[in-house]
Amino acid sequence: MRKLLLDFCVTKNREQVQDYLALVFEFPDYYGKNLDALYDMLTENQEDICVGVFGLGERSDRSEDLTRYLKRVRQVFWDAQEENPHLCVIFENFEDNFEGNEGELL
Repeated sequence: MRKLLLDFCVTKNREQVQDYLALVFEFPDYYGKNLDALYDMLTENQEDICVGVFGLGERSDRSEDLTRYLKRVRQVFWDAQEENPHLCVIFENFEDNFEGNEGELL
């Protein structure tokens, strides 16, 4: 199983978020660098992969636009995980790991 850790504290805008994702996941050159393309890449992946996601929360040094965008990135990871049995995503924020499970603890 491939394991990746993503730390979005290193990103300052949408373009950097997409460049960072392309680099870490080693997406091909044709990667569209948008949320739809991210979803497609994550759901089409057939390799077992576990992704730890950090730094998505609000920060005082982050623009509102980037904060909103990172919330959407989080949702893409969540949705892709639901669609692809080869993808496991673990979020830094404990509660984010239980969306759709009504807060159920396992």
